Amino acid sequence: MLPNANNQRAFGEAIARDFEKKLRLPSGWFDTPHDEVMPGSDFELGPEITKPFQRTKIVGTAQLGPDGYWDALAEADGWLDVPTNDPDAYSLRVKGESMAPAIRSGWVVWCEPNHALIPGEYVMVRRRSNQECMVKELLYENTEEVSLMAVNDGYGRITIPRDDIEQIHYVGGIVPPSKIRY
Repeated sequence: MLPNANNQRAFGEAIARDFEKKLRLPSGWFDTPHDEVMPGSDFELGPEITKPFQRTKIVGTAQLGPDGYWDALAEADGWLDVPTNDPDAYSLRVKGESMAPAIRSGWVVWCEPNHALIPGEYVMVRRRSNQECMVKELLYENTEEVSLMAVNDGYGRITIPRDDIEQIHYVGGIVPPSKIRY
């Protein structure tokens, strides 16, 4: 075990050896620092976390429902500190009930424009034809169309031609209004 500031081991020798045995690591493995994965190991290094939280401005309000829209807001409308690595991330307040109970009216979502879209997860979509803005579950996407579904059964499924989509961004998370900072 690596010693702490008082040159004491962080937890017992017997526990360390027991963990090593259960994890099929060589004896003494916990006693040294490791910057890379051992050959033949099932472990993978995760991404380097250089900045765990990023400030994202609340740039607008997305109206959830069949006549959704996005109203631009002043910068004074707050920000969120969110766990994202996307330098272009931004946040939106949401109004409406089409995504209830997953996303409640008045809550905030943050969007990550540089994140890959993942079927089964939420996306923010803004249409070209009527500037309608919505947050929905992505069912599928292809070169011709995007299919979305509301969580609330009363709103159903919608398929939008690709050429009518101005923006489609991955939703990184949902937070309550108590997390808004001014």
